[in-house]
Amino acid sequence: SAQILKSNLAAMEQHIIHLEGDLKKFPQAENPKDKFVEKMTSFSKSARDQYEKLLTMHNNMVKLYENLGEYFVFDSKTVCIEDFFGDLSNFRSLFLEAVKENNKRKEMEEKSRRAKLAKEKAEQEKLERQKKKKQLIDINKEGDETGVMDNLLEALQSGAAFRDRRKRIPRNPDNRRAPLERSRSRHNGAISSK
Repeated sequence: SAQILKSNLAAMEQHIIHLEGDLKKFPQAENPKDKFVEKMTSFSKSARDQYEKLLTMHNNMVKLYENLGEYFVFDSKTVCIEDFFGDLSNFRSLFLEAVKENNKRKEMEEKSRRAKLAKEKAEQEKLERQKKKKQLIDINKEGDETGVMDNLLEALQSGAAFRDRRKRIPRNPDNRRAPLERSRSRHNGAISSK
């Protein structure tokens, strides 16, 4: 968390200050081959540089988080970073879910609208066919011979004359054979002549 990071940076600074103080107080080496102070001094400088970079990055993070607090209108001091980004992640997930649900709903509405239009169109075509057929029948009933050929040709071209035929129901072949067998059994295979 941000609080732990801040306390770790403070502890790191204290350790570096303590190391630098110890190196200043360290007595001169009697042995010229003793490189302890030299190596630890270079380490101390490197650690100080790394610490300064981390401190700068931490300060930038805090400043950016405060800017987020202003932008999203919340108190950056009371709301911790983890809670804020957790809420933001939850919002994103729920938002994407809502978008998917809205898209599904729109697709279903569009599908039902297309089905309704297709049904209305089929109904309209059915009414037109019935109207044309009725006109054709009315012309035949009236006995009026004018325009009969034109109407018949129109009915043939549009296919209206062929549409409403009843389909023939096929008979079961087993039903046809049964009476033949019965008739043979009654006469014992002999056909009587009359």
